[in-house]
Amino acid sequence: MSVTQLIYRSRKNSLPPNGIFAIQDQARHNNAARDLTGVLLFNRDHYLQCLEGEAEQVTRTFRTISDDPRHREVALIAVDDVTERCFPDWSMGLIDSTSPELRVALRDVLPGYEFSPDTLDAATATALMQRMRTLSRTR
Repeated sequence: MSVTQLIYRSRKNSLPPNGIFAIQDQARHNNAARDLTGVLLFNRDHYLQCLEGEAEQVTRTFRTISDDPRHREVALIAVDDVTERCFPDWSMGLIDSTSPELRVALRDVLPGYEFSPDTLDAATATALMQRMRTLSRTR
């Protein structure tokens, strides 16, 4: 059985202190109820997220995110049916772009090692997500 994997990027609107953890907590709660998994990478300006699950749930969640005022310039990068989840045990992993582990992963996947989601194509974003599955999550 295949699952849908969706990768998108967006620009961050300002968040209160620890606001990223509120997003993670809400996503973990909602995703567990919808059998969604994934990871959210972030830096000061951007989000890059992978969502995995049943196609209708992934699409519905992406629409909700697109309408969320914490995001702007939401752009779909890739949608594919995959044979297995990259993040089967992560209801919503959270990885800071300053993480030393992420820096190593970026070096493995991206020329220049810079986390700049607005320049990622579908193949590179998918390769980065494949590499993320080996990293530790924040919190």
